[in-house]
Amino acid sequence: MEDNSTTPIEMRLSDVPGMPSPEMELTYVTAIPMNGSTFTENQEVRIGLNVPQDCFVDLKRAYLKYKLNNTGAGAAYLDPVIGGVSVIDNWRVIGGTGALLEEVIHYNTFYAVINSYKNKDVVSTIHEQMEGAGRNPGLALKTNGNNTDAEFGGGATSITNAQSRVITHRPQSAFFNADRYMPLGFTQGLTYVSLTLAQNGTAFILSNEKEANASSFSISEVELHLPILKPGPEFASMFRSAMSSGVPIQIHSVGVQNTQQAMPNGATGEQTLTFSTRKRSVKSLINVLRPSANITLDERNSVSGFVNADTTEYNFSVGGMRIPAQRIKVQANINGRDSGELLANTQLALGHYSSDLRGICAIQTTADMSGGGVSTYLKHSEHDSNYGKAVFALDLESYNAAFAGKNLAGQGLPLVYHAQVGGTEGAQANGALQLDLYVIHDVVYVLDGMTGVITANS
Repeated sequence: MEDNSTTPIEMRLSDVPGMPSPEMELTYVTAIPMNGSTFTENQEVRIGLNVPQDCFVDLKRAYLKYKLNNTGAGAAYLDPVIGGVSVIDNWRVIGGTGALLEEVIHYNTFYAVINSYKNKDVVSTIHEQMEGAGRNPGLALKTNGNNTDAEFGGGATSITNAQSRVITHRPQSAFFNADRYMPLGFTQGLTYVSLTLAQNGTAFILSNEKEANASSFSISEVELHLPILKPGPEFASMFRSAMSSGVPIQIHSVGVQNTQQAMPNGATGEQTLTFSTRKRSVKSLINVLRPSANITLDERNSVSGFVNADTTEYNFSVGGMRIPAQRIKVQANINGRDSGELLANTQLALGHYSSDLRGICAIQTTADMSGGGVSTYLKHSEHDSNYGKAVFALDLESYNAAFAGKNLAGQGLPLVYHAQVGGTEGAQANGALQLDLYVIHDVVYVLDGMTGVITANS
């Protein structure tokens, strides 16, 4: 009921009536690779997005499906957090005119970060069925030592030799998770997805370091299932008229860029590592540390095996300014253990700060899946212990809106990681470390109505 503080309907001159919802016909298209049917390590898989003319694609509901084949002579395990998605090393989306719309290097590791910070029950049920993740995703495999057999008692998915597992994956992609339907039926050329497959030793984990048989895989029966929305001819004609008027069609999303650095063998004390990015709206930073030698090693958890290098404090220089001014403190030692501040900043960076329903896959249960379990979040004695789940993150967004983060597009605006690391328990024990910095940023896909060319602005 209206009161004196409400503008009468007759006086609401600024109201714009909403457009009627067009009637859409839903169909499904299955896209298959354009460059072959069976693929092995380091090869590229190209999947064309064959969208009928004058149609939209609901990419949020699309999914990728393929058969992962163990072509080695012995049994192998899948990554406990992301399963068979470990075979996707690089993810790219290329527009119909050759423009790079999205590129995520080490896509498998970024997806491992996302899954690690989900509720354990989600990963051990949904992702276990769809992607072959473990029923005990908090599992922390050995970073060093000669025995990894005992660590596989907690439900990691195994594929025996000459057997296969079908993987179903919903892409963790900016292009596939935009805030609008993607009008690919109105664009010029054929947009396609390009997947670069990982090396054998990255994709699989062997159960014993003394295993004589090296791992080997292939993927086949690759399918990308696309929900297609076909509007009526009146709406399609109106949409094309709007395009031809010169008004660009803008679609917003949030993407990720990977840039890498190395922490040398024997590193101890203050570490200063400079990364390169030229994004205009950096929302958050996620830094992942992995032993370099283990990334392609058969016997190691190459993808989701994170270490902390006995880091005791860290921050970033963003555009020449230290953020935060007072460093974020970390303490892995049981005496004075401080993991909460690290986790709080990770939740902020992932946008989970407003939800109490987010968990983390960091409790390893016993071999028979009983007992309270052991925390695998922040490990101390990494040289003779296990991988953890901790990453080093920083939130840079004051409010949730497009282009609301830090602008690093100008020259002379480096991104620097500053950290105090230990020696005996850190890089000195694990050898050289690879640091994958994932820069989360806003991206706007722009469809030029005059040319039908879609580009990415970020």
